Amino acid sequence: MITKKLAVPLVNDKILGQAVHCYVATTAISESAFEFVRSRLSPKCKIDIVTGLDELTSPAVLRKIWKHYQERITVKIFTKNVFHANVYVFDLPYRKSIGFLGSGALTMGGLKDYEEMFYKITDPKEIEALLSWYTSYYEFSEPLSENLIEEYELIYPALKQREIISREEKEQVIALTARGFRFDSINFRTQYFKKEDYQTFATNKITLNSPSVEAERNTVKEKLLQLHEQIKDHLEGLGFYSSNNADNLISSVDPFYYTDRSVRSMKLIYGRKDSELTGTYNRSRTEDFMNLQVVIRQKDVGVWLVIGKEKGSEEERELFRRKMEEEGYRGSLLKTIQGLGSGYWIEIFGERKPLDSFSTEDALWTFTKYDDWKYYSFIIGKNYTAGSPELSIDNIKTTIEKEAGKLALVYEHLKIRK
Repeated sequence: MITKKLAVPLVNDKILGQAVHCYVATTAISESAFEFVRSRLSPKCKIDIVTGLDELTSPAVLRKIWKHYQERITVKIFTKNVFHANVYVFDLPYRKSIGFLGSGALTMGGLKDYEEMFYKITDPKEIEALLSWYTSYYEFSEPLSENLIEEYELIYPALKQREIISREEKEQVIALTARGFRFDSINFRTQYFKKEDYQTFATNKITLNSPSVEAERNTVKEKLLQLHEQIKDHLEGLGFYSSNNADNLISSVDPFYYTDRSVRSMKLIYGRKDSELTGTYNRSRTEDFMNLQVVIRQKDVGVWLVIGKEKGSEEERELFRRKMEEEGYRGSLLKTIQGLGSGYWIEIFGERKPLDSFSTEDALWTFTKYDDWKYYSFIIGKNYTAGSPELSIDNIKTTIEKEAGKLALVYEHLKIRK
């Protein structure tokens, strides 16, 4: 029998609830998928896992297993070749077993969100052959160790950032080619940003620093500064202040100042007053806990509330994590973000979801739990595609001020005080 979403039989057929022993071979493990499975298993159920590190496994989940579950969960790392198999076998009561052979890893994407395929196996001889195959890899894999986790934690951030960039690049290609978007179909005559402004951030230019490309970026910079003059007073009235230092107001045109040496976007940045930033916190505007950004990219313009950048805002983001443990706070935050309206999204841990996909406060809470101040930005925003009427010469000022007004409500809600 073929199934597309492995999570369905695991839960609906009560396989996890009955299992007495689990054997898992997987290309990757995410913390959310691990908790999805573990929380539904009996505390007495043993779990053996073999995985590789060719696909990204969360070091947080490896550390959690090492620290809390060594007595009943064993993880081994296959290192002799690329490991790209996904097999799940469950021993059930009365000497019954059931297996699933397929494409989905032990991640929420692999279990339920992505387009995967699994083949269900119940024949005892086939189960025995599957377990024999499993054992041949399990026995020749390296046991999980604290030293391995520590070393993997050091390289994981760079690996994850490369994965995020790669995914965004593929999404951009699809958006520009397979979803009907065409620059040539847009009448840019009445648009604030022209075709050449967006194409400044085309893939073939983002790493360049030639005089011609620099000139293009400076043209976009001037347009952003002109836009800033139109919106700054209104934004200040909302509590979003511009910096007196030009370097803190607008992002650089030089690839050298970007982590991946690529100018994929340019932005205006607004936050607290300079006097507040240079006081107790001693931070620049880009290092502030929260800032409002007006962003232009290859095919869109966004208005974003950036709630801490990677490697920043540890204290505030940890305070936010603790506040989310309060039911009343979760409920009021959900109500606030639901009031933003359609088109808004939230990005945490490199994953972006529409805000209207969170129907309950617990769903939002679960998603925000994976925020990690060390490595990832936490963003709530809305994008307008190039050519949208909202980005016309006559409308762009009103559009940004309107969206900033909505995000100001979220900003006030997230300004957590000790």
